[in-house]
Amino acid sequence: MLLFKWIIRINVSQFFQLMGILLLIIVSGLVISALRHLDAAVMAYKQINAIKICQQGSNACILGLQIWDFSEILPDKQFPGILLKTLFAYKQKFYLAQALGYILFWLLISGLYFRSLNQPTPLKPVTEIN
Repeated sequence: MLLFKWIIRINVSQFFQLMGILLLIIVSGLVISALRHLDAAVMAYKQINAIKICQQGSNACILGLQIWDFSEILPDKQFPGILLKTLFAYKQKFYLAQALGYILFWLLISGLYFRSLNQPTPLKPVTEIN
């Protein structure tokens, strides 16, 4: 009964706006993970076909320069790195292509989302079906 009373007081519009922002954060992390998996696939293809796609001695093929390495400070295999990795796709090593993908996602997709929040949607009249 108390749960029902509390739910009635929730502003549904604000709730879904906050959930939308949380989903944007999670999906932006998926963009970073997808780029890392694409890089791993290119590296595997390089090993199978013995072709020179990547630079010698590099940990990444298509990701570019490494921006940071927090493996000593905040490893992603220990708490709180595990929590950050689960919720936001935190990586202890971050590359230039991942940063560009993250920024582009926030500029394009998130920009569209936040712009849609400011535009009121017109109500359509209800028509009767006879």
